[in-house]
Amino acid sequence: MANSPSIVSFSSKQNLPTDLSITEEAKGYSADEFPPRDSVSPSYYQKIIAEILGTYVLVFAGCGAALVDREKTLTVVGLAMVWGLALMAMIYALGHVSGGHFNPAVTIGFAAARKIPLVH
Repeated sequence: MANSPSIVSFSSKQNLPTDLSITEEAKGYSADEFPPRDSVSPSYYQKIIAEILGTYVLVFAGCGAALVDREKTLTVVGLAMVWGLALMAMIYALGHVSGGHFNPAVTIGFAAARKIPLVH
């Protein structure tokens, strides 16, 4: 043990090149400092079409997996993975348009809880 290397201690202070101090970085930025990402928001029709398309793909994949389960055993885990992966794909593809509520009950629940405007 006498020849073992000494323990190296690392300093928590890193000399990273930054333009701002830590307190200035923690403040964040206001919305006025940066232009909005997307100046054009989707219309109601685009949101409705995205909801319908997302719900269709989700139900098609999930129910299709249940039908495949009759011929070849997918197990409960396989069925859950199909539903989850279909939902994930639709959220990535259409979530920025419709908000990712591909279950109409979720949209109704959000509207009832007044998390989204009733018009949406």
